Amino acid sequence: MTTTLEHAGYNQMTMLYPEEHELQTPTQSLKDPHSAAKLRLQASLWLSRAQRELHDAIFLRDGSDESLERYYSARAELDSAEAYALMVAKALLQAG
Repeated sequence: MTTTLEHAGYNQMTMLYPEEHELQTPTQSLKDPHSAAKLRLQASLWLSRAQRELHDAIFLRDGSDESLERYYSARAELDSAEAYALMVAKALLQAG
């Protein structure tokens, strides 16, 4: 499955859902400098979105079970995004 994100300064970009990112190894996507840049951008966008979701979850906590679940979900998403960003960085260092 894919989702389309709009980012200021960029045209629409189709990205994999985070779960699908984790199923791919970054080294599979490093065929040329353009694909390496795209991979970096995707990891950066995912990380930024996860950080924003966690920030929102922290400041919207009201003690309810729903807000606590939102916080846990956002924290897990950020952990996944950070892990993937580290995998991308490692793959880029090995390729370069």
